[in-house]
Amino acid sequence: MAPLADATVQQELAILTDRLVAARKDQGGVTRYRLARMLGVSSNSVIDWESGQESLTVHHLIVWARALMLRVVIVDALGEQIRGALPRDLGEDWVRYELRGLMLVLRDVRNAHPRLTQREVADRARVSRRSIRRWENLETSPRTLGFIRWTMALECKVRLAPMQPSRIQPVVEG
Repeated sequence: MAPLADATVQQELAILTDRLVAARKDQGGVTRYRLARMLGVSSNSVIDWESGQESLTVHHLIVWARALMLRVVIVDALGEQIRGALPRDLGEDWVRYELRGLMLVLRDVRNAHPRLTQREVADRARVSRRSIRRWENLETSPRTLGFIRWTMALECKVRLAPMQPSRIQPVVEG
């Protein structure tokens, strides 16, 4: 597989952003100001994210989706969600739990292909092998474009799914 083109990665981010904007408008017209308060960021950050002028962190992507009753998920080439069995650590906040789950799913996808190395994934994603190693070991999390690159390098995609009622926890406006 050839390295990913920037336009392809940007297009995938636009798909996520468009879905989040539509969800915001569908939920009684939640304003950007109200969404910003829910996320603990400025209104300008929300405007920049929605317009694609600024790249958000995966943490903010998870919180943004959660505020709109959605979850960030990984899907395979057939569009089926890839799930990992992951217990929640004692005292672990919800966003960290979700982030850890996403990272471990991607690590498991790579490990399911015995000859697929971190170097090959890094080359496909156009990131360093060190980045892939640090992401897989949960030492740090990627920015959203890096996350999308990593996912696509494994022939998967990042998508948004409706939150299951049992997973819904209140979002506190700050």
